[in-house]
Amino acid sequence: MDRLLIAQVIVDSGLMTLIWLVQLIIYPCLSFIEDKEFIGWHKCYSRMISLIVVPLMLAQAGIEIVYALQQDIRWPRVLIIALVWISTIKFSVPCHRRLHWRGKNLQTINRLITTNWLRTLFWSILFLETVMVSFTL
Repeated sequence: MDRLLIAQVIVDSGLMTLIWLVQLIIYPCLSFIEDKEFIGWHKCYSRMISLIVVPLMLAQAGIEIVYALQQDIRWPRVLIIALVWISTIKFSVPCHRRLHWRGKNLQTINRLITTNWLRTLFWSILFLETVMVSFTL
């Protein structure tokens, strides 16, 4: 297995694991945080999770750029990664901004949970594709 594929396995497994933890545990638990503590907690959470998510997302995109420069462009993966970025920018970021500035709002939390299923699906598909490719080598 080449180094680029190893990096892809690490990044895709990290994002898939992280998104399932966020989807099933972290986002649903937002509704249990006390109103007066929510903004402070959310600011801290957003800052800390970004330290993990942003480098992984950039690495995932970077790996595809390297593959595109070395081989053929893997259009299905490029499309799914683009959909993750679009979903993040269109749905997740606005929900987090609302929670960051306005505080706890169950409607916003529910929208965050509902729309986050897109990223959960996309990152799971990317991970499964990576696993299938790595086992065929």
